[in-house]
Amino acid sequence: MQRAQAKDIKGQVIRFVHHHCNPCFRALHALWLVGLLLLPLPAPAQETQATLEGLLQQLATRGEVYIAGETVYDLPVTQQIYAENAYTPAWTNPVALQELSAAIGEAEREGMNPGDYHQPAVQGLLDGSLTLDNASRDLLLTDSLLRLTYHYAFGKVDPKTYVATWNFDRTLPQVDPVQWTLGMISNGGITAALERLKPTGPMYALLVHALTQYRAIDAGGGWGTIDPGPTLRLGDTGPRVAQMRQRLQAEGDLAEDNYPNPELFDDTLMQATIRFQRRHHLDADGIVGKQTWAAMNVPVAQRIGQIRVNLERARVLQDMPATAVVVDIAGFEVSLYRNGERLLRSRAQVGRPYRSTPTFRDEITYIVFNPTWTVPPSILKHDTLPEIKRDPGYLRRKNMQVLTRDGTVVNPASVNWQLYPGRGFPYTLRQQPGPTNSLGRLKIMFPNEHMVYLHDTPSRDLFSRSERTFSSGCIRVEEVLELAQFLLDDPAWDQAAIANVIAAGETRRVSLRQPIPIYLVYWTVEVQEDGAVHFKRDPYLRDDAMIDVLARPLKPDPARMAQYQTGV
Repeated sequence: MQRAQAKDIKGQVIRFVHHHCNPCFRALHALWLVGLLLLPLPAPAQETQATLEGLLQQLATRGEVYIAGETVYDLPVTQQIYAENAYTPAWTNPVALQELSAAIGEAEREGMNPGDYHQPAVQGLLDGSLTLDNASRDLLLTDSLLRLTYHYAFGKVDPKTYVATWNFDRTLPQVDPVQWTLGMISNGGITAALERLKPTGPMYALLVHALTQYRAIDAGGGWGTIDPGPTLRLGDTGPRVAQMRQRLQAEGDLAEDNYPNPELFDDTLMQATIRFQRRHHLDADGIVGKQTWAAMNVPVAQRIGQIRVNLERARVLQDMPATAVVVDIAGFEVSLYRNGERLLRSRAQVGRPYRSTPTFRDEITYIVFNPTWTVPPSILKHDTLPEIKRDPGYLRRKNMQVLTRDGTVVNPASVNWQLYPGRGFPYTLRQQPGPTNSLGRLKIMFPNEHMVYLHDTPSRDLFSRSERTFSSGCIRVEEVLELAQFLLDDPAWDQAAIANVIAAGETRRVSLRQPIPIYLVYWTVEVQEDGAVHFKRDPYLRDDAMIDVLARPLKPDPARMAQYQTGV
């Protein structure tokens, strides 16, 4: 292999000399250079080269090798890096090791597990407490860098493994990954190269700052718990009030000051409680009932884990366009952004835990005013048919029609409802437009396999609840008329025009001038621009599973790594 490489370089040298030198000098210079290139490598270099080839062959055969107690996995990029580098060490630039160590430290600051990137061994090589042969050292450092690159590019684990509906894509730098990696190492550009893979929006930076803040609280001893007991409210006294005061001070909701009577629930403490409740998406009434008490007793370590989970979500959910509708499932909100500016923020109702709203992206294409509603099969089986059997007047009260598969209207009295849902239901139930229609006055469509969409609702009183998991998967939007106006983006479609169409009572479909991206996402931590950290409830209980994912050893998936290999 060394001879073959030398022959290739020999040809390049001859071509260079032929084009750039005078005839006499050309002949002499070419002979000298080619002879130099064909000289054998020094013995130590040959030994390192042979050891590297042997390690890489073991890697290809076994799928993994162990170096200094660390597992190095066989990745396509690893093999290509050394094949293209003639199986010579890549880590000859002394600055590169320092940069790699700093990058691992930065990854830890961003909520990643430094052990996933061989931090103990890298630090040992840097400070001299670990000695390895050149080949093992080189391969270990390359694996560390590739793991960091992989994690920033794809996330630690494929999101589809824990969110089946996931269809978000990443746009990676269009580069040759082998040359890019070698360039990072040889030119001292590790920090800058990894920055290109990180989320660029302010949300990521704010979450990183929040993680630093809560780790500092943890390092200072965290916060104490509040003993169980009756509801606490303005005017109450006792040691539990003093515990609550210390708890609110720890997170900054209450200023640290000398209070005349720390065991008195005074107005200052009530306002601090309201701030805490708003940050935790609770009913902001200033009363410490069961939910507020439970939220106050969540340990700081759990909050740190929650922030780390959302940093991981941010890494795998990038490239969100500046103009889009965003459904914040855990926050029970819908927002519309245009050119990066949030024009609308509305409360929303989302799916119940057992009929959860899926996480995915799509495009809104049209709006239907005065829609009909065809009862989906799952709701039909579990809700509607049992209700009809209990209440013969249900269909009339809900303004529903019974139709055959070809659309013929059937008299409900002719159907033996007692047979269903025990056997296949041969009809379709369709609710007519009107004030009781489950979709309200309009629905906003982004046709998808999950059969979910945004819509109005007659159950508007539920928007006042702090936890709003009431639907069967679709998203009910409080300010749906305003959202429709923004989406139509046409002066002719103002609120008066929309009201007139609704008042007419006829079903009408209106296409958007151009499709608008929509993202249904699941965030349980949000940091406001003023630095206030908001912890949302975890209605679908996904955070703990993600914390487990972050705790597992990182094992890059070669199939996903192939995307990086091609620069896609």
